[in-house]
Amino acid sequence: MKRTGEFVMSIIAIIINVLAFSGGFNFHSAQSNDELKRQWADAAPNLSQAEINQSLDTMSQIGTFVLYASVISVILSIIALVFLKGNKKPVLSGWLLIVAGIVSLVEIIPGILYLIAGIMTLVRKPKDRLT
Repeated sequence: MKRTGEFVMSIIAIIINVLAFSGGFNFHSAQSNDELKRQWADAAPNLSQAEINQSLDTMSQIGTFVLYASVISVILSIIALVFLKGNKKPVLSGWLLIVAGIVSLVEIIPGILYLIAGIMTLVRKPKDRLT
């Protein structure tokens, strides 16, 4: 059975996850960026240094979460695609894609794509061939 739809959706989600990874890395590195702190202080002079540091710390935590979610979901989806290739283990592949979708829901679009691909993998049954 061909699983082209599941493959395409998973690969699109992987690409979006890689982009989210780079964005998460930028957010994660915001805490140590002195230039960004100066720009925020110049742009909003009514904010105290503690508020700026707290905002950058929150950005860094969000970036760390997105980094971990991206890495985990990409690894799970690549494993799922390996199992899906040749229709070897479609049930395991479907569940791996669903777990990747749940982990990746913070990045909405890849999460939805993984969930749809996982459900499609579980629901589609091979055609019965007459022998």
